[in-house]
Amino acid sequence: MSLSIQLIRREDFESRCLYALVGAGAMAMVAGVARQVLRVPVEPGYFALMAAAITAVKPKAAENLLVRAGMVLLPALPYVLGLASPWTHAVAGAIAAGLLAWRGNGRDSVGTPLQVALCAGAAAVTTALGLYVHQVLDARFLPAWGYFPLMVDYAVVALFWSISTLPANLAMDLDAVATRGMRLEATLSGEVRGLVARALTLYRQCQEEARKLARGPGLEKLQAVLGKLARDAFTLAESHTELEARLTSASQGSVDSQVQELKKRAQDAQDGVARRQLERAAASLGEELNHLDALSRRQERLFAQLHAQVALLERARVCFIGARAASPLGGSGGGDQVQALADKLSALDLESSGPEGAAQVARAPAVRS
Repeated sequence: MSLSIQLIRREDFESRCLYALVGAGAMAMVAGVARQVLRVPVEPGYFALMAAAITAVKPKAAENLLVRAGMVLLPALPYVLGLASPWTHAVAGAIAAGLLAWRGNGRDSVGTPLQVALCAGAAAVTTALGLYVHQVLDARFLPAWGYFPLMVDYAVVALFWSISTLPANLAMDLDAVATRGMRLEATLSGEVRGLVARALTLYRQCQEEARKLARGPGLEKLQAVLGKLARDAFTLAESHTELEARLTSASQGSVDSQVQELKKRAQDAQDGVARRQLERAAASLGEELNHLDALSRRQERLFAQLHAQVALLERARVCFIGARAASPLGGSGGGDQVQALADKLSALDLESSGPEGAAQVARAPAVRS
């Protein structure tokens, strides 16, 4: 297996960087007022990080106040503990980035431990680097007084810190099938998203069971069968989402009302040529209405097939548990049992899809036309 990395919800990362810059710019204005009016120096460091983090974080509504309070308080711990200078800022940036990746990534699900660790590690480096860049800019290029140098200093620190949150939007896995599922789950919503998440969880559980039962070629065969089951589920979810988008953009009720209006106008028309043109227009829209109705039925079939495919993965997990409980496959005759289990899973897949299901999945990408 090779490491598969995919960027998910790129717009979330881009908006996060923008919000971080806006928050840091606002804090720079406050720092300028404090320095020039109150004669209180407010150096970029904690304040730039706090402002960038509190505006960039996107927690769930139920956790909004708690997460934002954590963004204010937790990064202050290194300063309260009195760590050495570069470590203070690095640890504060790591805490803020780790909390964002865990609870404020803009998705319904929390960040994975790997995403949190990568964000924290990257932030420790980029925060220290951003502070070094701001010191170089102050020493060589920027004036010592005014609002502009403060805005540049705070923006530099915020930009470098926000870049470190990129791992929160990366789907990383040694399994390309699992990575595809993670990427797809991040783009969906509603019941389809729940089904994809369930399919991904079942696929991973089945993979764990397979590794406990077999080694070598037997494991590869089981993994290939499981990969096909999961890929079919993800393909069905993608096709269902595409059809749903098409049906949403072309409202069936709106087309039906247009057909009824054209038929009424044709009945009321006095001129024969106008009446025939209106009737042709109504017939044309009627064909489109029939096409939308066919797409709606196809969407229902895809949704039912997705449910069936997730149920099939559940059955596969039960088969693995039963096989492991019956006898370890690594012993005598293990190869035959692995082959039998793989054949059983393949037969379940064929039984679930059947000729009609296979043809439907094959035709699903064609709905783009």
